[in-house]
Order: sequence, then structure tokens, then C-alpha cells
Amino acid sequence: MLPFAHIGITLAIFVIASLAFPKIRSYINYWHVAIASMLPDVIDKVIGRVLFEDVFSSGRIFAHTLLFVLVLIIAGNYIYSRKGSTLMLVLGGGSFVHLMLDSMWKAPVTFLWPLLGWDFKRGTEYGSFLHYIVETYKNLGNMDSFNFMPVLMTEFMGITVIMFFGLSYMRQRINGGSGKGAL
Repeated sequence: MLPFAHIGITLAIFVIASLAFPKIRSYINYWHVAIASMLPDVIDKVIGRVLFEDVFSSGRIFAHTLLFVLVLIIAGNYIYSRKGSTLMLVLGGGSFVHLMLDSMWKAPVTFLWPLLGWDFKRGTEYGSFLHYIVETYKNLGNMDSFNFMPVLMTEFMGITVIMFFGLSYMRQRINGGSGKGAL
């Protein structure tokens, strides 16, 4: 899944949750949700594709595990009980949505790490992060080797949600709102 889908769909899920449970609405900062939606990729791509590609050759390692999400949620509960900050809880929730959108249950060795072993599945070595990015986007044009329509549809959905948030945020700023969240 690509960035727009991760960000947009995660934002939409948090909005739906806030509508279903109105008491949590005041605790959600949608800027934090957007960051959380990409957190596993930001961490793992830097570690597994930039810093240690020769070791991992993968962008799905530590931050794509259930353990990572559980640590964020446990730390978030502790911080919330002490200081009232929901940032870590939002990071945990957004990271969990990221893992679900990546279908990490289909890679149980990574998802349940370290329960099924200490090693991560090695991916393809690209030689540089730039080459990895170029190959990823080049594969988008190949409808045979990549699941093209679902990816295109999720990206479109994500862009639509992000545009809605952007317009809502601009309207709020023009009307003198705080800008804390887009809704």
C-alpha cells in the first residue's frame, strides 16, 4: 500500500471511531493520526532499506510487528494515566491500522516477531533506497505483476480523504479555529 492510502484510510477510520464513540473525539489530534499512519514505514524503511539493507533487505521489520504496536499502546496508557497525553495511544492505534492495511497477518513471522523466531524474511536488495523507490513506482505501471486496481483504488480513496481533511482544515482556519484537527 502506498502513502496516500495509508494516511487517508487511517484518518477515515479514526473519524468513524470518533463518530461511533463521541467521547474520544476530543482526544484525537488528526495530525498525529497522519504521522501514526506512516510510522511503521518511516522506521522500517530507514532501518531495513537505508541503514542496514545488507542485513535486512526489507522495509517490513521491527515496526511492522504486533510487539511494536503493543509497546506503543502500553506506553500510551502509562503516559495517559500520568500526564493525560494521548499521543502514544494515537501512534499505537494508527500504527495498528497501518499493519492491517499492509495485511501483515499474511506474514506471521514478521507480524508475530519474536514469537516465531528472531529473524525477519529478507527481501530483494536494490543497492540504494532511490533504486528501491524507482522500482516500486515502476511496478505500479505493470498491471500483470502488481495488484494494480486495488492499489489504485486505495490510493484514490486516500487522496479523497486527505483532500477532505485539507479543505476542512482550511475552512476551520479561515473561520478562526484552532487547527488542532481537521474536523
